[in-house]
Amino acid sequence: GEALIRPSNRSCDSLNIHWMVRGGCIKVIEVLEEDKDTDASIGNRLIIKKETYGSIEELMGRYIAPMNDRVEEVQHHRKFLDKLEDEVDDKLHLMKKSNPAGVFYFICWSESYPGYVSLRFIMSRTARHHTIGISPDGFVWGPKTYDSMDRLMNDFKKNPAGPGARPPNRPSGSSTSSMSTSRQGTGGRTDESNTSSRQSRWGARSGDVAGGSRWGASARPPPPGPPPSFAAPPSQPPTFSYTSNAPPGYTR
Repeated sequence: GEALIRPSNRSCDSLNIHWMVRGGCIKVIEVLEEDKDTDASIGNRLIIKKETYGSIEELMGRYIAPMNDRVEEVQHHRKFLDKLEDEVDDKLHLMKKSNPAGVFYFICWSESYPGYVSLRFIMSRTARHHTIGISPDGFVWGPKTYDSMDRLMNDFKKNPAGPGARPPNRPSGSSTSSMSTSRQGTGGRTDESNTSSRQSRWGARSGDVAGGSRWGASARPPPPGPPPSFAAPPSQPPTFSYTSNAPPGYTR
């Protein structure tokens, strides 16, 4: 979480923040200086992307400190694995082999892009991933910024292809027809016994007594028809970055 500020070797009107994301991983953030009193002084306006800060202290408090909070949230998340990406994929394949009907996912640190999170998952045979950015405002996935990792995960479970992408085809479940039959038989009101017997696509939470979800919990009979096919994620990763080492398509 520490940060070291140095003059940039690219321009006399910019600074570089060397932010230690975690042990052995440093992300370089470029800061543009404006309104300098002298060539040797630090600018009175410090700009990161479109955000302006009035001093180094303000930048550390409004930018670096929130980023450190995001890192803590990632590392303490229930789905975080402190492993290499290949090791996470191996674990996903083993879990899929033991429960073919399940959809499993974890998050880990991206090895290619310092300061980014890799959301890795498996729906059919191949492990896939999304690159998630970290900003002072939250977690950046595609065009959306989420104020918590849990909110991002909820959107992921609704549409694993990514924000704005066409969701995978879902098999028609029997719960819909069951609901319709129940409504017809009760004048539009669903019987409580039918409501309690129906399970969502995600199943029960880990603390519930009912059977698990197909998304990484205990095994249960698969839904009717084949599992949903997965459309490849958009070719462009999330539009977010402040560093010179960012995924292709990110703003620099």
